[in-house]
Amino acid sequence: MTTGLSAKPYTLAAITLALLGTSTPAQSQSDPYLNKVQTDPALQKTLTDPALQSQQDIPTPPPTGFLTNPPASTKLEDLYPTTAPRAPYSGGLNDPKLQGQDLERAREVTLDPVPMSQLLPIGKRKLPAIRLEATYNDIVSLKDCLNYSLYNSLPIRISDAGYDSQKYLFVSSLGQFLPDFTQTFRYQQVDSQRPPITNTHTDSTTVRFPVFQGGGVFYNALANLNRTKAAKSSYKATINDTLLEVYRRYNELILNHVLLQIRVKSVELSRAQLALNEQLKEAGVGTNFAIYQSRTQLALDKQALLQQEVAVRQSAIQLSVAMNSNISNNIFPDELRAVEARIVDQDWSINQLVAVAAKRRPELKQFEELRIAARRNVQVAASPLYPTFQFFVSKTHSTVFSNGRGNNANNNAAGLSGSTVIIPTGGGGGGIGISGNGGRSFSGGFDLSWNLDGMGVVDAGRTLSAKALARQAMLQSNQTLLSVLQQIHGSYLTMLTASEQVDVAGEAVFSSSEQLRLANLRLRYGQGINLELIQAQRDYITALTNQAQAIITYNIAQAQLLRDTGMISVGSLTATRPPKISSTGTLQY
Repeated sequence: MTTGLSAKPYTLAAITLALLGTSTPAQSQSDPYLNKVQTDPALQKTLTDPALQSQQDIPTPPPTGFLTNPPASTKLEDLYPTTAPRAPYSGGLNDPKLQGQDLERAREVTLDPVPMSQLLPIGKRKLPAIRLEATYNDIVSLKDCLNYSLYNSLPIRISDAGYDSQKYLFVSSLGQFLPDFTQTFRYQQVDSQRPPITNTHTDSTTVRFPVFQGGGVFYNALANLNRTKAAKSSYKATINDTLLEVYRRYNELILNHVLLQIRVKSVELSRAQLALNEQLKEAGVGTNFAIYQSRTQLALDKQALLQQEVAVRQSAIQLSVAMNSNISNNIFPDELRAVEARIVDQDWSINQLVAVAAKRRPELKQFEELRIAARRNVQVAASPLYPTFQFFVSKTHSTVFSNGRGNNANNNAAGLSGSTVIIPTGGGGGGIGISGNGGRSFSGGFDLSWNLDGMGVVDAGRTLSAKALARQAMLQSNQTLLSVLQQIHGSYLTMLTASEQVDVAGEAVFSSSEQLRLANLRLRYGQGINLELIQAQRDYITALTNQAQAIITYNIAQAQLLRDTGMISVGSLTATRPPKISSTGTLQY
């Protein structure tokens, strides 16, 4: 008798204890499944046979006493054995698959150009086909759209303006290392209600050289440098997002044009079926019911064609908005067929993609620089707790004259006796005193001051707040790293899945086209019914639509993977073959 592990749930620890013979008597008596493990030879063979273990994903149990008392030279891998390798999943190997030229045709959708006569009028025949309300049509390639968006896209220009602003703030912080210049002009009139009235003209020039400001100037410059680097990385991230958006919109425009061709083909098939049913009715083997079924199908196809004509124009408008181009210009792709792109190598491993993203993803660099800038802000917030030291040099010139009567009338024309004029130096210290009858003076010195707002509590609280913000910035950097890893894994799986869906959709097109041909022959020779032919037509149109959508979805998934790994660029999106990734994560074209 063979007993599987899924017959009854029990813990891996209990199995290990049972194999090692270390279970207690109470456990052996109370747990019948432990007794079964110890007494059932078939189950013990399942747990100990390597061949059966490889089938049931059971790791090889360690020897007795190994877990409770491992040797000194035991490695961590020995304590946690890995699952024995199994053969890869082989489901679907015997299913029919396309090969050769059929497989190549399944990876692209190429239909005849849409004749203008086959399109239905819109707006009471006032709007021309395809162009509709646009001024003119403009055939533009994918590369031209990408290059145009680099210089005109609004998100890129907005991010560029923010980057320029941060650069100027960095230059401004460097200016704090330079001396401070102060120029003062002062006019003073003194009227003591007794003559004479004294007028004083004073001009002062002061240059202050800061030597130590608590480290605030230095660390503020470093913080602004890190913010500038973060703004540059944000600018690059905006470029990557814009390139992906333009690539997606351009491929959606191609998809809508292909779907328009499919809808025209569907209307042609419906008209041919209606004509066939009318011929069968005239020959006496058809019915009015079949004719009305065909007319209903034709009306549904014409309605879908009208909606698709508008969808083509709307997709062109969305592309124009992404590029920031003239919306009145109806962009027309230079190639009206859905072709599978080759911009990603499916042989890339997930570890290679993660290594590339660690070097090229701008969001990681952005938040890393913001984390460092937040750490610099801690020193900036703590700088007011330190004393400041600075030198100053000043030149002062004053002129004093008076008018009126008094005992000192003869001396008042020369100056103001016994007066003192205080000229501020512009620094943290006091000022320069000028006494006597006026004249010119030079002075120099230094200021050493220590100012603690609120006995230092104010600045200490700001320092602790800056430390909390630095901790927050570090956590945001870690969160960004996890988000990037999640995006890489998700886009990698989406790309692989979309690639497989392309081949599956191609198989459906081949089978549905043959089904439509046979249904048409059966109806023509009286072996089938009209409903069977209509259903075959619907299946064929649905298969064509799914094939086109699968190809475009795969192309967009490749571009998404390039964006998530930081490899996206105009060259990579328009390349004919993907680059190679080295073991260190560098790209080799």
